[in-house]
Amino acid sequence: MEKIIEITRREFLKYTGLLAGSMAIGSTPFLTGCGSTTTSPAIEAEAYLLDGKTVTVILDKAPQLAQVGSSAAIMDDSANVHLIIARTGEDRFVVALNECPHREKPLGYDHESEHFVCASGRSAFRLDGSIVKSPVDTPLPVYPWHLEQDRLIIDLPEESSIRGAA
Repeated sequence: MEKIIEITRREFLKYTGLLAGSMAIGSTPFLTGCGSTTTSPAIEAEAYLLDGKTVTVILDKAPQLAQVGSSAAIMDDSANVHLIIARTGEDRFVVALNECPHREKPLGYDHESEHFVCASGRSAFRLDGSIVKSPVDTPLPVYPWHLEQDRLIIDLPEESSIRGAA
C-alpha cells in the first residue's frame, strides 16, 4: 500500500515557487534568442560627429567608453552607420561593424575572451574580425582609427555606409 505524504500549504507554495523560478532561469537563453549575450550600450548622438569620411567620438561625452574593457555602439540609421567600439587598453580601441554577418543582429563585447559576440549567441569574432564561431564564413569588418586628444577618429570605408545590409 502506498503511503500518502501530506504537505502544508506553505511547503507547497515554497516548492512550486522554487520549481517555477528554476524553469524561468533555465529558459532565459531560449526566450532571448538562444543566447544570453547582451549588446553594447548606445553612444548618444551628441557624443559623435559624422562627416562622411570619418566618425569622431568625443570621449569626454561617451562615458560608456571610460574604462578598459568597456564597449559602446553607434547605431545611426539616418547616416546608415552601425559601429561597435571596444576599449581594449588605456589608449587602444577596436572598431567593427555592429551587425553580425549571419542575421545582422547587434554585437556585444566580451573583454575576458576578447571577442565580439552576436546577441543571438551563435557567432563570435576575434578583435581582428576573424571568426571564432559562426553559421557563416564571413568575417566581421574592422575599421582603422586614431586618437587626437580626447577624440577617437574612425576612418570610414569608401562605400557610403557601414551596414551589412545597406
